[in-house]
Amino acid sequence: MKSNNDAASVKGCARKIWAHFKEFVVSVKGDLKETHDEMFKGADTPKQRLQRSVRHGLLLLAQLCLIMGVYAAGCALASVLPITLPGNILGMVLLLVLLGTHILKTKYISEACDYLIDNMSVFFIPAGVAIMGCFSMLEAAAAKFAFVCIATTVIVFLATSYTVLFVSWIMAKMGKDTALAPAIEAENAAKAQAGSADSNSTHAEGTGKHHPHTPGAGIVSPVAGKEA
Repeated sequence: MKSNNDAASVKGCARKIWAHFKEFVVSVKGDLKETHDEMFKGADTPKQRLQRSVRHGLLLLAQLCLIMGVYAAGCALASVLPITLPGNILGMVLLLVLLGTHILKTKYISEACDYLIDNMSVFFIPAGVAIMGCFSMLEAAAAKFAFVCIATTVIVFLATSYTVLFVSWIMAKMGKDTALAPAIEAENAAKAQAGSADSNSTHAEGTGKHHPHTPGAGIVSPVAGKEA
């Protein structure tokens, strides 16, 4: 009896796993179809599709080469500095300077950056394999290692979020088109409305002082001698 129950439970788990797997396959097919439609939008013939894919691949390769060139420049700069700094950090700083000064336009690296971000998880595989190879060294301090990983992840998330908000706020103040621009405009409009309301109330108070509406105000009582 118990074996029958175990077999039924195993079959139920297998059906659930198969159902989830089919849903995953359907979602992946849908995502691939959307990506395919976006990439080959307007391409009617196989030749046009091939031309579009080759053009997109060459553009992606050129932008990746440009990013790698900035990275190589950062490494070269790190090799001549009197202090020891990582070349990849200097490369990112150099890329930020180039983008901030508009020497390098965002459209020149946008496709490659989107591609790298979409496939970012792939770049963590070598690091994960290397950590698994050193697991015997980390086993004695596993709790400390886990705490450091969790704490640094939270710190990086917070620092990145507040940095993005701060930069967006600065760009909105400078008149750039960002997600915070409507919020900044609403804040300025609220301040202007509050200032106009204060000025109207001040004007109303001044008008009340110069033109009193109290009954009997401004009426001079007659003098008894003049009446006589």
